[in-house]
Amino acid sequence: MTYTFKLARRLAVSRNYRMLPVLLVIAACSGDATAPEGSPENQTGNEWRSRDILPVALTVRPSSVTLETNQLLQFRAHGHNSAGDSVGAAVTWSTSGGTILPDGRFSAAAIGTYTVVGASRVRGQLQVDTSTVQVVRRQTQLVAIEVTPNSVSLAPGVSQTFTALGRLMGGDAVPVGVNWSATGGSIDGGGTYVAGDTAGTYQVRATNTAGTLADTVTVTITAPPSLPPPAPVLASVVLMPSSVTLAPSATKQFKVYGRTTTNDSVAVDNVVFTATGGTVTAGGLYTAGSTAGTFRIIAKSGTLADTSRITISSPLGSGTSTGLPFGPAQQLVRTGSIVAPFNMTADGGYTASNILNRINAARSGGYKLLLQIPSGSHHDETSPLLSVIDGVLQFDEGKWRAQMDQFNTSTIRQAVAAAIADGTIVGQIVMDEPQVWGGYNYGGNTWGPKGTMTKLRVDGLCSYVKQIFPTMPTGVYHAHNAFEPDKSYRVCDFIVSPYDHRRGDIRAYRDGGVAIAQRDGHAIMFSLNVLDGGIQAARDGLWACDPVLTGGRGTFDPNCRMTAAQVRDWGILLGTVGCGLYMWRYDGAFVSKTENQQAFRDLGNRLASLPAKSCRRN
Repeated sequence: MTYTFKLARRLAVSRNYRMLPVLLVIAACSGDATAPEGSPENQTGNEWRSRDILPVALTVRPSSVTLETNQLLQFRAHGHNSAGDSVGAAVTWSTSGGTILPDGRFSAAAIGTYTVVGASRVRGQLQVDTSTVQVVRRQTQLVAIEVTPNSVSLAPGVSQTFTALGRLMGGDAVPVGVNWSATGGSIDGGGTYVAGDTAGTYQVRATNTAGTLADTVTVTITAPPSLPPPAPVLASVVLMPSSVTLAPSATKQFKVYGRTTTNDSVAVDNVVFTATGGTVTAGGLYTAGSTAGTFRIIAKSGTLADTSRITISSPLGSGTSTGLPFGPAQQLVRTGSIVAPFNMTADGGYTASNILNRINAARSGGYKLLLQIPSGSHHDETSPLLSVIDGVLQFDEGKWRAQMDQFNTSTIRQAVAAAIADGTIVGQIVMDEPQVWGGYNYGGNTWGPKGTMTKLRVDGLCSYVKQIFPTMPTGVYHAHNAFEPDKSYRVCDFIVSPYDHRRGDIRAYRDGGVAIAQRDGHAIMFSLNVLDGGIQAARDGLWACDPVLTGGRGTFDPNCRMTAAQVRDWGILLGTVGCGLYMWRYDGAFVSKTENQQAFRDLGNRLASLPAKSCRRN
């Protein structure tokens, strides 16, 4: 293996892929046809086995550029295989503004800042890279073009980015679009120059788009030093791919190999992976979390390490979903199905044996699930979540955790993660009305003394759920102003805040709930108590819920059901500001009334017209 070829390969594996075009020239001109040790190319007689040509990363050039309106620029992209070598890639171009042709030529008629996206999909794997384009007005009063730096000395294969500004007659500097040209190397449309392999003095030139003004700077390419080949010692570890974009809950397998000081590829032992934004196994399998953003994964072997960038976002081309889910609780347990026009149900009764069937039925039926796990009443002495502790019947967190542990199987975890990713599962309510889950006077007051539950303790329940289902939006059901309103949730993602007429003015109640959600960074879903939350109206002094003035008698006197107008109007006021609309609870007689059916349809149509909202915390 000649030194020239080794130098080219050593530079090629640099994470700065801008060197690759020149490196290919260096390798081609070296006259050394020996395959590098440790590469996938092996020679048997005159037969060769082709190297890996599948790209695992994509680079778009230029990575940033300033253009004038209607100035045409050619973008280019190339892929990189797992060894860091440049390979061909079929690229699809898109842009946030202006126009880009299928061959990568871009122009824009309006000023602004745009993003150009190059994407390539190989065997189901998507590689993406972006470039930022600033489009400015064409300056008609220019008197000069200035390029910086005005001189530079580079080694072969090293890059340098030049910038160009325009000067007005008064001396003011203004951004301009220019056309770049160079000798002794190559330069892209953004001004990034890569030195060639021949020593000498060369020029880089920037010309304004009118072709009337230009500036030229000097580039000196130095001769490479004549050094003996270094000893074959492990010099670095390389983590591939170097960057990846994933949807929430998606997985990606990362791989690591080593580079010696002679630039040969070698296997690496005792690699330790760490990651942010998700989880990673000991073998390098990364699972994205639920929060969008830019994160990283680190592979470390001894004192050597490498880092790759992970972007968690919605997949390109997925579009923006619309519609907010709504529906009453207990539809499944009372009817076995979802009643039109509802598209969400909130039920308890989940077990390890029925959760998969419920998920599959919801996905095939096109409706969403708001899970209530674990299940158990807070005011029934026979509740499976209560125990007598020190003579007081109260919430037993050990029983709660034991119920959750029944769902901690690989099959259920995978099914739940998939249902969260495709929107079948909205989230999980971990507790109903924690303000009344205090200690109960055993055999005394049904509601008992309060005080054992706090927002901090409920946060612990949400955290326990996320240990089993990392991407699960977790929430709690209580009136936003009824349970420690001066304190905040830090882990739970949302609250379901119920409304009935006794809580006062509906707009003030709505605005108060939204304000608390914004203050604490969590989402909110409002709930209508359709069976007991209507305005109480009597005739002749009797609390009989006059059928003309109310929706009928509630589940216990003197409560009244909501009217169709209240369902529609109050539902729109509350449902349009949250991540969905919950109702307590399903009742066949109430739902089947003609006027109520029309109110539900009107409410559903209004919610379906709105952009979808996540029930995750901000």
